[in-house]
Amino acid sequence: MKTVLDVNMFVSAYLYGGVPKAVLKRAVRMLDTLFITDDILADIEKTFRKPKFDLSNENVVSFLDDIRKYARKVIVSPQHKAVGVCRDADDDKILECAHAAQADYIITGDNDLLDLKKHHSVKIITARKYLDIVTLS
Repeated sequence: MKTVLDVNMFVSAYLYGGVPKAVLKRAVRMLDTLFITDDILADIEKTFRKPKFDLSNENVVSFLDDIRKYARKVIVSPQHKAVGVCRDADDDKILECAHAAQADYIITGDNDLLDLKKHHSVKIITARKYLDIVTLS
């Protein structure tokens, strides 16, 4: 499957494990193709560098390097722009990445994205729902 994860999925996978980590591991094992943009990577880095997470520079750089290793970078062109589509404008970059990548799924726990249910042909679902789908396949 072709997937895009929102920033909180990466944060949850790294810090807490569980279902988000299981989703990310699918990309590491090459069971899924994970797509990312520079904007999403920058947002992940900004989030990890918040004082509340107290992560070392080495840990942040290592995790970002791992993402770059296992994700395919997408360039968002003007026809993929999603300005104002989501209630939270910060989430538009997730929609843009998915549209540009022609992804099958956006995987998120964010209600601003989940309430959309779909963007173009991309389904927007939770990590648990995604694992249920791929386990049944």
